[in-house]
Amino acid sequence: MARMYPRELPRHVLDNPKLSSEVRVYERMRDKLPGDFNCYYSRSWHEADTDGAEFDGEADFIVAHAEHGLLFLEVKGGRVSCRENDGQWLSEDRDGFRFRIKNPLSQARSSKHHFLKRLNAGKMLRGRFIRARHGAILPGSVRPARALAPDAPLDIIAFGDDMDALDRWIIRRMTDGDDLRESPLGLDGLRALEELLASHFELKAHIGISLADDARTIERLTAEQAWILDSLEDNREMAISGGAGSGKTVLAVEKATRSAAEGRRTLLTCFNAPLASHLRSVCHGHENLVVASFHALCRTSAHKAGVDVPTEGDQSLFDRLLPEALVEAVGNNPDLAFDTVIVDEGQDFRDSWLNSLRLVISDPESGSFYVFYDDNQRLFSPERGFIDALPASSIALTRNLRNTRRIHALMTKWYEGRRSTPAGPEGEPVGSLVCRNGEMALSRVSDRVAQLLGSGQVLPGQIAILVGGGRTSMSLPDKIAGKPTCRSDDVRSDHIVLDTVRRFKGLSRPCVFLVGIDGLTDPELIYVATSRANVLLEIVGTAEDIARIKQEVEATGR
Repeated sequence: MARMYPRELPRHVLDNPKLSSEVRVYERMRDKLPGDFNCYYSRSWHEADTDGAEFDGEADFIVAHAEHGLLFLEVKGGRVSCRENDGQWLSEDRDGFRFRIKNPLSQARSSKHHFLKRLNAGKMLRGRFIRARHGAILPGSVRPARALAPDAPLDIIAFGDDMDALDRWIIRRMTDGDDLRESPLGLDGLRALEELLASHFELKAHIGISLADDARTIERLTAEQAWILDSLEDNREMAISGGAGSGKTVLAVEKATRSAAEGRRTLLTCFNAPLASHLRSVCHGHENLVVASFHALCRTSAHKAGVDVPTEGDQSLFDRLLPEALVEAVGNNPDLAFDTVIVDEGQDFRDSWLNSLRLVISDPESGSFYVFYDDNQRLFSPERGFIDALPASSIALTRNLRNTRRIHALMTKWYEGRRSTPAGPEGEPVGSLVCRNGEMALSRVSDRVAQLLGSGQVLPGQIAILVGGGRTSMSLPDKIAGKPTCRSDDVRSDHIVLDTVRRFKGLSRPCVFLVGIDGLTDPELIYVATSRANVLLEIVGTAEDIARIKQEVEATGR
């Protein structure tokens, strides 16, 4: 069997009745020609002359053999004819409809000259005069008694009569004539032709376009997930779990805004202050909706109800005193209660905190309590006690909507929960910026950020530089690559986020740089860090630390 390019015909070719003749020729070549023949189907070309005029064409088939050289073929189906008065070629289909076609021999000849020129322009053939022929295949026509035209002798055309022995006709056509100037194509010529006609290429993605495309994809995928809330409408209490990027926060916001729009006094809360700041900006302008971090809610409610709470204290202030003050405040002032309570990043909460939030629901019979959580992101509350305080009804989100597939592949290696299925684009490989020590990390990042910004591919507000800890200086600069920086709880569209991984938990950016990775030793922290990037993730540190984050997972079997 001959070696075919493509290996198999695509479905749109096989299903097109206008291409049935080309399909027959492809199958005959594939099945009849020996294995030392290479056959290329449907190869387009384009060129311009010295005056700037442009020409294009397409070779239906190019047959190549190391000894016999090249054969360029054009296929025309139907019953073919040519008008005597103007030389116009015609084809008649089975329904008797006649339509104009190009001269197939002229087409084949043009393709021959173009590709020979391209081959001779390369260094591999060194200007050899390669044996090359052209011809036509008319499988729907019977061989006539005489030549069709001066440029169309019968020996360079195959007809329906020749289809059963098309291999013999091809070999005969390629070996006709004896020109001493001609050279065999040779193995080097076969390689040059394959590189010209079938070489693989993969262009580097334009990050700016990727960001825009990814944003549209995520918007579409997230919209598709809205049906989840529709299906849960009758559930008063719900625990919704999912890995990073599964749409938990988006659904939490959607649930909160729907509830508020119904006139229900609604609370959307989380543990992390920077995440609360982000949620407030997303929910800005919605009536009946309170957005606050949990401990800020406790202090504010206590103040409104006249409940005394220490301004400072040990861990017991946050673990017990503030949650108790929240319950007391609502007891003293029922106007502070809520019809709906929604918790985002619920794994950061202690069971007693979740129980406190249940007690601020105005009517246990009609109130709603929704908790969104990821059991593999327990950075602030490592105990699993919160599980006992979750609503009994639960579902799991199993699609990743936020990250490219390559970022997803890395981050999930550090994930111990239920695996999600990536729905995003393939994306760029996770990048590496190697530096000798942690102190050089921010300098390397600054150079890379300057490159991205200078190309116009990204904006400052699309970038986050996250510090894992370790030896990287925590005296974080006010500017990176000449652009101002901000912390996670004071995000500005024209600033680059520069903060710790822990503080950035629950948030994301299209482009993320991880520095201080010698401090990333906890698997859950690595998972959180690597999952913050939507499109572009680059890890900065020593070669050893980068290999540990990107490759050590293979050895540990995680």
